[in-house]
Amino acid sequence: MNSTRSWILLFGGVCFLMGIAAAALGGSSKAPITHLDPFGAYADHMVQHYELDKQRGEALAVVLASYKEELDHVRSRYLPTYHAAMEPELSALGVRYGVMIRDKVLPPSARRQYVHESEGLLQIQDTPR
Repeated sequence: MNSTRSWILLFGGVCFLMGIAAAALGGSSKAPITHLDPFGAYADHMVQHYELDKQRGEALAVVLASYKEELDHVRSRYLPTYHAAMEPELSALGVRYGVMIRDKVLPPSARRQYVHESEGLLQIQDTPR
């Protein structure tokens, strides 16, 4: 093993094996899956936190899909203008959909908790219908 070529091959092989070992050790831990879509993360949180059944979870998905569609529509209309101009309309949408989630998706027993937890984020009155 006096040639430089042999030493380079040996060093390359050792580095390769070290890389495999590091990948096996570091890649074996399972990190929690994070959503890139905030609506998906919110839906998962709501389903788990309020223990929604399948039907209510599907209703929440429909409500959130509609909410996202309307948000995108509002954003696309105001994109060329200053962001502050769309804030009142976005706030009204947030309240409208918050009320829809509270009244149409959540079971009556969880509505007061939802209003309490969303206090400050949405201006929802604590008067479930």
